Parts: sequence; C-alpha cells; structure tokens
Amino acid sequence: MRIGIRSRTWKVFNKEASLKRESTNKLIDKSFPAVPHSEHKHVNVTGNKSPYDGDIIYWSTRNSELYNGETSKALKRQNHTCGYCGLRFTSEERVHLHHKDGNHSNCKTKNLLAVHESCHDYIHMGKRDKP
Repeated sequence: MRIGIRSRTWKVFNKEASLKRESTNKLIDKSFPAVPHSEHKHVNVTGNKSPYDGDIIYWSTRNSELYNGETSKALKRQNHTCGYCGLRFTSEERVHLHHKDGNHSNCKTKNLLAVHESCHDYIHMGKRDKP
C-alpha cells in the first residue's frame, strides 16, 4: 500500500507534543490545499507530433488550449495568429491579451487582441512617458 505525502506529513506533525489532532489537520489543510480537477489538465500530443517537425499550425492550436478564458477565445477568433504582426503563435513566446482602448476593465470582444509578448511590448513602447 502506498502512503501519500499528506498521510506521511500528518504522522510527523501529529508526533509533535504541542500539536493535537485538530491543529494537525488544520496545518495539513493549509500546507496541502485542495486543487480543483481543472488544474490537472493535460493535452495529449497527437500521433508522432514533435515541436521540431515544423507543423506550426498544430502546435499553435495545441498551445492555445493552455490558455483559458478571453485569451483562448481571442486566439481561436484570430485563427491562432498574432493580431498585430499576423504571424502564427509558437511555443517559444507567450501570448498576451492586448486591450485596444487601454482600458483593462473593458473586456468586450472587439477590444481584445491576442498578440505576441514582443509585439505587445512594441505596441506600448511609444506610449511610455519619456524622462
């Protein structure tokens, strides 16, 4: 029988003279919080695919599943291409969600654009105050 880390830790903590059963349980719950099932997502690679096989379309589509919410919707809407430069997303660079009007409270579909991290930096480069 395999004993989990939570059980082993409980045994160690419970041996402490100053800890009682309730305080041990509270300490364990704080140390090992419950993780929702959605956090355990894993997307299997199809067939013999490899990040080095040159199939940028497959990998950009697959990587968009790692993003959730508005970023994923923007990626699908833009056919997995950058809204600024038009190039496909690869695993080398993170995807940023750009708010066209600069208002981060405005999450309407028309205001959101999925862009490369470098493109996002370039977009905001001209908007910085110069010293």
